[in-house]
Amino acid sequence: MSLTNETQRIQLHYRRTGYGPDVLLLHGWASSGRMWDVLTDALHTQARFWAVDLAGFGDSPLPDNPMLDMDTHAALVMDFCDDHGIRPQAIIGHSMGGMLALKLALLRPELAGALALLSPVITGRFSFDLNRLVGTDVGSFALARSKPFWWLAQSVLLAPLLSVPTYVNAAAAERIQEDFKRATWQAATGAIASIARENLEHDLRQIEQPALVLVGANDTTVPPQEGRLAAYHLRNARLFELPGVNHQPLDEQPETVVEALQSFLVEVGAALP
Repeated sequence: MSLTNETQRIQLHYRRTGYGPDVLLLHGWASSGRMWDVLTDALHTQARFWAVDLAGFGDSPLPDNPMLDMDTHAALVMDFCDDHGIRPQAIIGHSMGGMLALKLALLRPELAGALALLSPVITGRFSFDLNRLVGTDVGSFALARSKPFWWLAQSVLLAPLLSVPTYVNAAAAERIQEDFKRATWQAATGAIASIARENLEHDLRQIEQPALVLVGANDTTVPPQEGRLAAYHLRNARLFELPGVNHQPLDEQPETVVEALQSFLVEVGAALP
């Protein structure tokens, strides 16, 4: 897949850390590459990490004609890898980034040697069946007219209430709120609408790369069944489920998650022993 003439080729902002095999890091919705700092700080002597800000999130710009569905994000990330001459030994994705990692594996199987998926979305399901509303014509109509409400949600008064989960520490809460306030309306609504209409369940058998699927058993944002489904259908995957953990496993149990990812990356040759 390549970008069409309707979508501008843009330069995604990224943070490159460490040395060793290349590992691509894909953040979740309304987040940025900063979410991976705990991981990259811990393993910078074992891998070279590329933490990108997806288009319209973090410090990455919007295309001139932003049709920011998941296919467009995938195309932009593939262009990023081609521009920098990298073929990652592993791709690690969180939530929306997990779905994006799977789409990359389907579109360009040679792009990455392994996948690690944290709290991934597979069938477009969100908790509370939000996807059933968003994925309808009525939901699309509402999203298309939601820009004033997005500005309100990002206000000093509402952003802490709407974006920061109660189960993360103060440093993570500050980062999450800052990233939420930097997310563009186009990227935020485009991603939600696109994810709600995606279902990768029946494509997962095509993916042969070794995969680690890590989910929080108490996830109230993306049902943990999504990750379980991925581990079941992927041809070479194993599931690591964390009791008592919600949607931000790297923030909630950093030592456990870093250790699990380190072991997996070493095992698949994506990190130095």
